[in-house]
Amino acid sequence: MDGVLFDTTELSKKFAHDQYPSITDEMHAELLCGNFHEEMAKIAHLKKQETEEEANARKRTHTENKLKCPMYNGAKELLETLHEEGHTLALNSSAFEKNCLPLLEKHGVVSLFDFLGTAEVSKSKIDKFKIIEEKYGFGNKDTFFITDTLGDIREADIANVPTIAVTWGAHDKSYFTKEEHKNMIGIADTFEELKDLIDRT
Repeated sequence: MDGVLFDTTELSKKFAHDQYPSITDEMHAELLCGNFHEEMAKIAHLKKQETEEEANARKRTHTENKLKCPMYNGAKELLETLHEEGHTLALNSSAFEKNCLPLLEKHGVVSLFDFLGTAEVSKSKIDKFKIIEEKYGFGNKDTFFITDTLGDIREADIANVPTIAVTWGAHDKSYFTKEEHKNMIGIADTFEELKDLIDRT
């Protein structure tokens, strides 16, 4: 969702910096080269001290600000087209439901999704790939995953799920080409290129 459908990259950086003042944009990008929740746990020692009230206020503000994030031009149209073509659409996100569902509802696309795999379902995207495949009876060849981070591609490699990387989110093309990925179908710079890759899959 984040960085693929919605332009939330700068907000995500700010949310991280508010909790970990010493991390740079480069460090934040590196965090997204692995499982987000696992990588954040590794830098727990850098987290600033705050009261429970302060932490709750920060989280509320983030949720409110995320609801203001725009959907990328072409994202809604792509979802509608895929839905009309009969694809089963599933969300596999590191975000929690409170930071996903309101945004999907606001932009009128929540009904297009058959499954919402938020962090409450599991913090592991590998686990959620298995849940989705079992729920809908899919094999790996029947599924493809669209993402904007190297960490997601690495998890998809472990799960043996075909993946398409997009370059308008957290990571640019250099992240996706610095190593071999057995399951990466291709890299899309536009929604038109993304649809073409989907059609050829």
